[in-house]
Amino acid sequence: MELNWNTYEARGKSELDLVEQFVDIINAEQDLKFYGNQSAVYFVSSNAGTFSSIAFWQNALEHSPRFANPGIFPWTLANATPGYIARRFSITGPNYTIIDKQIHEDQLISSFKNDQMKYALKNAFCINWELKNLNNQLSVIVHYAILK
Repeated sequence: MELNWNTYEARGKSELDLVEQFVDIINAEQDLKFYGNQSAVYFVSSNAGTFSSIAFWQNALEHSPRFANPGIFPWTLANATPGYIARRFSITGPNYTIIDKQIHEDQLISSFKNDQMKYALKNAFCINWELKNLNNQLSVIVHYAILK
């Protein structure tokens, strides 16, 4: 069992904007098939939610915490992005958010094998999501693969 990684890069105004672009593009370009509760999401990121947290608190400082933009708040959580991905692909099986700077392929494969036995998984969507802020514009580099 091995992971064959694909790469995707995008720029946008928010983490929501970036994940919408990612899902729309790979959904159009790839022939991805998921199986509801027999599919999983393994999401690895060192900084998912970080830039949304900064934006939320900047907005709160500017307008007071009582009037901070509530639309930003859910994206302050690291698991907001994989949750969005799972909903868009109707993946209702396990959904893991791993906070790490590196992808540990052996850990992903081991988790998949365990989950395969426990939940009868057919596949898992593995995603490495790294955000950057370049000249006040958010960008993401995504590496993704399907475990079967």
